[in-house]
Amino acid sequence: MTFDDLWNSVSRWADEQEKTICSLGRALTSAEIEIAKKVGVRVPEKIRVLILPRIPFPEDPKIQEIGAKVGLTAERSGALTLHYGIFMRADQAHLTGIWPHEFRHVAQYECFGSIKNFMFFYLKELLHFNYGGGPLEVDAVIAERMISTN
Repeated sequence: MTFDDLWNSVSRWADEQEKTICSLGRALTSAEIEIAKKVGVRVPEKIRVLILPRIPFPEDPKIQEIGAKVGLTAERSGALTLHYGIFMRADQAHLTGIWPHEFRHVAQYECFGSIKNFMFFYLKELLHFNYGGGPLEVDAVIAERMISTN
């Protein structure tokens, strides 16, 4: 699978999933809106959260294989942000640090302007640094720690 094939496939999947989250998910509470603003989200009122027992992941075996190689799998994921849509695993929703982390990803999407633009850089980072080591993930961890210590 070429990078462009991966990028296009994941971007299409993410776009479909964001639509699902935004149609079925709940709006943020006022406290969650304040956290989102603190980590740089410009329009937190657009965010929707869909809490599920398990985070969905693309069904394509090649994408799953790549995800496993870089350390990003449905089993390991506590949440997944796709622009203004956030999938949250039910057993993770009580963790205070997960919210600013995911909201920071929303802010990143806002900066990139679209799922497709964000995914280009995020996928490059995953392939180079593996999950957790790239600048976008590090930035989200910093936001998580910043809010957790305040």
